[in-house]
Amino acid sequence: MTPADAAEVLALCAAFDLRTIGEADARAWAYALRDVPLDDDTRRAVADHYGVTEKRATPADVRRIRARIREARIGAAHPVYNGNPAETGAQFTERRRAQLAAAADGHLPPRSITQALDAAPPAAVLALTAGVGRSVDDEPRPYITPEQRSAVRATLPNQRAAMPALAVACPVETCRAAPRRLCKRGAGIELRITVHGRRRDAHAVQFATCPECGAGPGQHCNAPEPHPARIRATSVEDDEAEQHRIARLMSAPPVPRENRARHTAGGMRP
Repeated sequence: MTPADAAEVLALCAAFDLRTIGEADARAWAYALRDVPLDDDTRRAVADHYGVTEKRATPADVRRIRARIREARIGAAHPVYNGNPAETGAQFTERRRAQLAAAADGHLPPRSITQALDAAPPAAVLALTAGVGRSVDDEPRPYITPEQRSAVRATLPNQRAAMPALAVACPVETCRAAPRRLCKRGAGIELRITVHGRRRDAHAVQFATCPECGAGPGQHCNAPEPHPARIRATSVEDDEAEQHRIARLMSAPPVPRENRARHTAGGMRP
């Protein structure tokens, strides 16, 4: 900055604070700002200073505010220098400084980090995000078809398929497990490999025809309890049909459990 440039800066300051300007003032400001050019950023620094305070501007104020203006442009542009494997350290420094200066001067437009790195998501990811979200009125679909579920289940331990009685609710007073829910013992522990006998009987009455008395599905035997042959008939039913039935049951949403809020200090409340 020359004394003439400094005189222009001081004239701009005088328009705000009504200071008097002399040749000595211009020379002193020119020396203090000898490495700062007179440009729009310098003029904006003066205006920004008097936009927030009534104190007289000093060369230090002009330098600090001008640097903040230029740093904001660099941060908005996110300049990325890819470099050149064949360049020297001096060349890298020179080119990087030139890039930062261009960003500070406003020659690089503001852009996001993704744009600066040219890291747009792949087309496959964009195609997936286009399908995210649906109306709450849409009918939810199962993840896989019953046939696919049966094929997968055939490769797993056949615990659920070996308990077809889970299709009905447990009639035991201390259990009352809903369909598709495991039976529980008195301490609330789930029975994972068996069910209560009365639930097994209820399943036989619901789905099997009794070979002894001829009672059809849904009809009770002519005895206080289902005949053993009727219970055996349900245990030897066709494996493929059983897997399809369990797959359909598992694809339906389960009965929601009752939620209870917990106090932060401990205990339960309804």
